[in-house]
Amino acid sequence: MIRVECIETPASAADEALAIRQIDAGGGVWLGCDVAVPGLYRREARAALDPLLSVYLDGRRLRVVPHGDLGRGLVDALPWPAGFEPVQGRLEGQFDAGGSGPHAALSWLRGLLAAFTPPSPDFGLYGTLAFDYHRLAHADDVPDDGRRRVALMLPRRVLRAGEGGHRWLEFRFPGLVPRPGAQASLEVVRLSRFEDDHAPGGHAAAVARGVERMRRGELCSLVLSQTFRRAVPQVDAAAAFERLRRDNPYPAMFFAHLGGGEKVFGASPDVQVRADADWVETAPVCGTFRRGADPVDDHEQAKALMASEVDEASLALCADSDRNDKALVCEPGSVELLQRRRVHFFSTILHTIDHTRGRRRAGVDGFDIVLTHCTPATVTGMPKADARHAIDELEAEWRGWYAGAAVRLGSDGSCEALTLLRFARLADGWAEVRTGGSLLADSDPVREEAETQLKAESMFRVLAGQSPRPPAAPLPPAPRRTVRFVDGGDALAALAREALVQAGGHFADGAPLTVLGDAPLPRLRDAAWRAPSGPTLALNNAALRLLELDGAELQALPLPQFGRGLACEAVQGGLLQGLGQFHAGVHATHLLPAHTLPPGWTLLARGDDGRVVAALHAARRIVALAFRPDALRSLQQAAGQRALVAALQWLHEGAA
Repeated sequence: MIRVECIETPASAADEALAIRQIDAGGGVWLGCDVAVPGLYRREARAALDPLLSVYLDGRRLRVVPHGDLGRGLVDALPWPAGFEPVQGRLEGQFDAGGSGPHAALSWLRGLLAAFTPPSPDFGLYGTLAFDYHRLAHADDVPDDGRRRVALMLPRRVLRAGEGGHRWLEFRFPGLVPRPGAQASLEVVRLSRFEDDHAPGGHAAAVARGVERMRRGELCSLVLSQTFRRAVPQVDAAAAFERLRRDNPYPAMFFAHLGGGEKVFGASPDVQVRADADWVETAPVCGTFRRGADPVDDHEQAKALMASEVDEASLALCADSDRNDKALVCEPGSVELLQRRRVHFFSTILHTIDHTRGRRRAGVDGFDIVLTHCTPATVTGMPKADARHAIDELEAEWRGWYAGAAVRLGSDGSCEALTLLRFARLADGWAEVRTGGSLLADSDPVREEAETQLKAESMFRVLAGQSPRPPAAPLPPAPRRTVRFVDGGDALAALAREALVQAGGHFADGAPLTVLGDAPLPRLRDAAWRAPSGPTLALNNAALRLLELDGAELQALPLPQFGRGLACEAVQGGLLQGLGQFHAGVHATHLLPAHTLPPGWTLLARGDDGRVVAALHAARRIVALAFRPDALRSLQQAAGQRALVAALQWLHEGAA
């Protein structure tokens, strides 16, 4: 046994950036969570630094690279299978096919961790496993194809960061004899191709073939992906990862410098599995909608996501598969669903997430747990084995690291595996970004291709030194317009004035431009008022009352509508045409059908129920906005403010 001593020293939040820079320069792995959700996610991270050993499985060939004198001392102290030999300062050995048990490399990795005492959650193996690392469960299932499926390292230092504080952990090995020598070499990693997997439409065609298989009943669900490639000769990987952490925090954040110039970093929504001494937990993710342009738009997108039967069914299938995995490594009867289809707002997209757990069964180790949860249905489909076969046939290239896992395998049996999604692979001056989506028999191939492009574009923005979220189109500055505001008894008059100020309004009693505020329609009918002479903007009920005075016959609504949203469309060529299709906030007891607009009035926008939403009287210089532009439901895409700005601009020109 090799004894391990852990020396703890205080650290600070500033050490996080230092650790990321050290990983970029000298190798290592960052695994963390940058969001906090009570009962599900907590902000925490481990940065594994200063590798002692790096371990690679390329096809059936295992390569062990010692780092520094201490790493070479560890190589001398560890037992090795027969046939391992030194190659340019590293140890290499070829495993033969055959046998029904786990792959011999997996058995050796288990033995490696078992050689250290006392057990620790922090001292262990950190790194990445390729998508098809499930093959390690069976010795004869790993082909001799030279493909790298395992890249792990044993650290000398670990930074622990979290809500409980920061600390450095340095591992020492009393009695271990360092061995001087030259640093072992590792070949530079090269890309096998440099163009995208598909021309436009190619991924949609692959999705269509997958959908056809599901319609024939061969599969319940399927996840297909494609890779995009771009030259990035000057990219700063550490800065890009720090930008992701700042602007795109996710529950699965990872950065791994794997050697040979190969690096992977990303922000994934999917915690494939995590386990301590008691519990095995997962949080399967399915369903993707673009974030809205504002809080109201966000809400509408979330409603659309929750209303999507396709996305609901996709997550249900993934959760069923996930609970089945747990039943293999958890105590019978302990597997439970803790949360169902919880909506999470991330920087660029929305997801729905389930949360499941089970009580860990005695006798299973971290390798068992990670292998049992590999290729989850969220990245393959159902049934998993059939979905993997379809992926091999339908996708253009081997997935490599995509949909595999960034892992920690503690020497105490604890583990975590973060699904490698929404990430970039850097090698040879190029970046690969692979994205995919979950499919059902009624999936739309065109929409699915667009979703992969949406997911990829945020990562390429990060690589270009930008925020992952596209900048919102700024509203043009609203010119200042002096107006006279007439309050007819509106309970929300202060809000109306606030909206006018944001649209450039400035209040003065003698202003030539008048704004008639809202008020209950019966009160306006009782009052002996008319539209003032000169340019006038009338809001909501004031607008309806002006139209009524010109002969319009208002219709009472069966039920009053307050705080409701109305889908609207601006008339092409009209004053509000820039709004296109928009939503208006409705506070109404009556409406006016658009086809009954009085003579002299021009329709500017109508609701999807045919009502007048906006109109103008050119000869009398009146704009009637028959909705509340200050209402919450008018905030979506800033429709209310844009309508006010356009109306004030046109009226100001008439007042000049």
